[in-house]
Amino acid sequence: MNLSQHTSAAALLRLQFQALDNVMAPMSIGDDRQRRILLIAPQEWPQWLGFLHNGPLPAQPAVPTMLRRLAAATFRLASLAERHVL
Repeated sequence: MNLSQHTSAAALLRLQFQALDNVMAPMSIGDDRQRRILLIAPQEWPQWLGFLHNGPLPAQPAVPTMLRRLAAATFRLASLAERHVL
């Protein structure tokens, strides 16, 4: 992955984390539960939290895997929230 692709991937991941956070905020889902929802190992989670605060992009899980996990979690939680509103 070249620098431009790396930067784009990081920006996309941050946007997807923001979308997930927007869905989770009204549900009061904490960091540990978010980690479990995204299937991130406890030892990898601090690196992802650092990334969310403008740190370097962690190597694991890989970008495509994280994008799939973020999309799936955002969809599931948004669907759940929508059912509770209706």
